Amino acid sequence: MSLDELERAEIGRVGRINRCERKGAALRLRNLSVTLDDRTLVTGAEVAIMPGEKVLVTGESGSGKSTLVRALAGLWPWGGGDIEMPAGAKLLLLPQRAYVPSGTLRRAANYPEAADSRSVEEIANVLKKVGLGHLIEHLDEECPWDQILSGGEKQRLAFARVFLHRPDIILLDEATAALDSQSEDRLMELLSREFKQATVVSVGHRSELEALHGRKIVLQRGRRGAKLVSDVYRNPKPILPRERPSMGLLSLWNSSLARRTFRQAEPASRM
Repeated sequence: MSLDELERAEIGRVGRINRCERKGAALRLRNLSVTLDDRTLVTGAEVAIMPGEKVLVTGESGSGKSTLVRALAGLWPWGGGDIEMPAGAKLLLLPQRAYVPSGTLRRAANYPEAADSRSVEEIANVLKKVGLGHLIEHLDEECPWDQILSGGEKQRLAFARVFLHRPDIILLDEATAALDSQSEDRLMELLSREFKQATVVSVGHRSELEALHGRKIVLQRGRRGAKLVSDVYRNPKPILPRERPSMGLLSLWNSSLARRTFRQAEPASRM
């Protein structure tokens, strides 16, 4: 997503996604569409996600997965329909290319909060957890860390922010793509153990990721935009409250398999 794309959408007066507060679901999409330039990337999305759910979003390249996640995070407002979240819910997005601000490594770890918002001891403990213990002695050094750290180290640093900020909703957009499978498994298992009540929505292509999530949603490209065509529960499907605002999901990480296919899936366009 670029500033040029935002400007073109503004000029084109594309509709905006409505964000509102509701109790019950950690995230709920109501007839959500996501547009980019003059194209509709995602259309008619109806999904409910409850606290504790770990959801993997998959689909072919160009189906709008990353733009959908940005819309969930509030970074891409163009489209239509509603995104509902509980009032006061804390959300954190981890993109594939983690942002590393200038200044000290301590500031980078605490981003977007102030560098001194947490003690050195607290940051050091988290860095050890995510496999960055070798950087602890450099926490207060001012260096071009964005150039010094490897892609994998930047992604580990982004996970360190999750453990420091303790969000209620965690969005992962290819957030482990620069890591080997063993490191990816370890970080996701850490996330599972320490954030059982948090909601995780991941975008990824590696088949190994499926075993680390309780549910998988598939986006399929169509002539009028991608639709959600498959919804696979590895845990028993949650029992949803009857109240309209509280529709959602509740699952904790692996188990038995249940499958539901959306009836109104649109055929994928030919490549």
